[in-house]
Amino acid sequence: MLTILASAKPSPIHGVGLFADQFIPKGTITWRFDPTFDIFFTEDEVEKLPEPQKRLIKFFAYFSAGRKVYIYSIDDSRFLNHSTHPNNDCPLLHGETELCNISNRDIQIGEELTVDYRSFDDIDKESRSAYLQNS
Repeated sequence: MLTILASAKPSPIHGVGLFADQFIPKGTITWRFDPTFDIFFTEDEVEKLPEPQKRLIKFFAYFSAGRKVYIYSIDDSRFLNHSTHPNNDCPLLHGETELCNISNRDIQIGEELTVDYRSFDDIDKESRSAYLQNS
C-alpha cells in the first residue's frame, strides 16, 4: 500500500508511471505490504484464472520469494516503473513480512517514482529481458 501521495500519469519511461504528489525525503517508506489492501495469488490460482485476469496479475503483480505468491497492489503502486538507477530501494525491514519501498534520495513533487524490479520480483531477478538491463 502506498504510504505517500502519488498519481498515475503518462511516463517517459514506459506507458503509465507513478509520480510524487508531495516532496518525499530520503529514507521515507513509500510502499509497504498491507494484507488488508494488497492481495496475493498462488501460482496455481493464477494459472486457473481466465486469460485477461491472468495477464493482469502477471503484468502488474510481483512474485514474492518469501511467500511464493504473486502480490497485487490494488492502489496505483502497480504503476511503478523499472529503472537500473531507481529512486526507491526495496529492503526487508525488521517486523515486516514483505520488502518495503524506501526512497534512497529526496524525491521532488512531480518526479516519477522508480524501483529496480530485479530487487524484489523473483521472476525478474532471473530475467535477461532488455528493459531490465538498460533503463
